[in-house]
Amino acid sequence: MKLPRSWATGFLDSARNDISSMAPRQSAARGVALIIVLAFMALLTGLALAYFSHTAADRQLAQASFHDASADMLARSALDIIVGSLKREITVAGTNVTQANIQPQRSGDHASIPNLIRRSVRDDTIPPPGVSSFASAVSSGPVDPANPKRGEITRARWNSHYLIPPAASFTPPDWVLVTLQGPNAAPPPGDVVGRYAFAVYDEGGLLDMNLAGFPTWAGSSADNPDPTPTPWQVNVGRKGTIAFADLGALPAAPTSSQMNKIVGWRNYGTTKQTATSFRRFSFQLDPNTQQDAGGS
Repeated sequence: MKLPRSWATGFLDSARNDISSMAPRQSAARGVALIIVLAFMALLTGLALAYFSHTAADRQLAQASFHDASADMLARSALDIIVGSLKREITVAGTNVTQANIQPQRSGDHASIPNLIRRSVRDDTIPPPGVSSFASAVSSGPVDPANPKRGEITRARWNSHYLIPPAASFTPPDWVLVTLQGPNAAPPPGDVVGRYAFAVYDEGGLLDMNLAGFPTWAGSSADNPDPTPTPWQVNVGRKGTIAFADLGALPAAPTSSQMNKIVGWRNYGTTKQTATSFRRFSFQLDPNTQQDAGGS
């Protein structure tokens, strides 16, 4: 059976209209899907970048921590080696104590630095029972003192403890090169894992200037003080505390005026000072009252 031509035409027109109305909806759906995919890709990219950034930061922190731990271990190992060499010197010397071995053997020292016992020095010829420092021929000091480079230790840094007199002749210690087997004076360059240099000072004869010293005084104790303290001159003779250390016995002894300035500035309150200038301290108290103020 054949449809009338008018019905066929109407059906085809309706189909074309339906297809043409569906096209915009499909395009819109495809656009939304594309936006969703792009947003998802952007989110994944951001997460990936954040992950790699975090990983890189963790790696840098881990490397820094590793290097800090390695440096700390090297410093502790160097200290153990230095102290071990001093202990070995005592052991080798034995129980036969003589004037030659009552003190640590000196090496690399100089007469202008009385407290310097030894330093790491190349071709160490320390006398027995001393132990060599195994230092290399590389100095820790700067090649050009006026323009020190990274890794070079200046005289000021070596003298951060102020044990080197200003006019002293000081030679910077030489580097001790460390391998996995220990110190080596001339190892292959590829075997070196670290380096250290050292200087050992004797602090046995040093005085703590926060406590040591008393002002100059001449005269006798007051008559019949009440209560009766130990006479001032007796306390000085006994030196029961470091406050009664005689600064006048130092190798480069300060003058009486300098000693008074030191004690007057340091013990301003206990010595009952009234001066407002550093150069005008005075100690005019009764001797027994003065010793009480200084701490008998």
